[in-house]
Amino acid sequence: MKILLIDDDNALRELYVAELTSRHYEVVEAVDGEEGIVKAQKEKPDVILLDIMMPKLDGIATLTRLKQELTTKDIPVVMLTNFGQENMVQQAFSSGATDFLIKYKVTPAEMADKVAQVVK
Repeated sequence: MKILLIDDDNALRELYVAELTSRHYEVVEAVDGEEGIVKAQKEKPDVILLDIMMPKLDGIATLTRLKQELTTKDIPVVMLTNFGQENMVQQAFSSGATDFLIKYKVTPAEMADKVAQVVK
């Protein structure tokens, strides 16, 4: 299974990649929304983990563009953020997110368990 992780936080990306690869997932990384869209179209991942707060193109705008593209519209997207405001959650779901994780509340192992649930 291939996972695209789009997050500008290098330390968190390293933790998530370590956990996901330990479970034998293939992980492709992107540091912002623009790079993430390109990689999603090229790599065709099984699931996308997408941070909300990023430079260039934020997660909601990235999600909206992914859901508008024929090649990426059906890929499940799990949003990641450190902010759990209700309006961001609603905006993510109304834009097509499959699920939503608040980074500081979940361990890398819990995040990987969520990925496994999403792709079943």
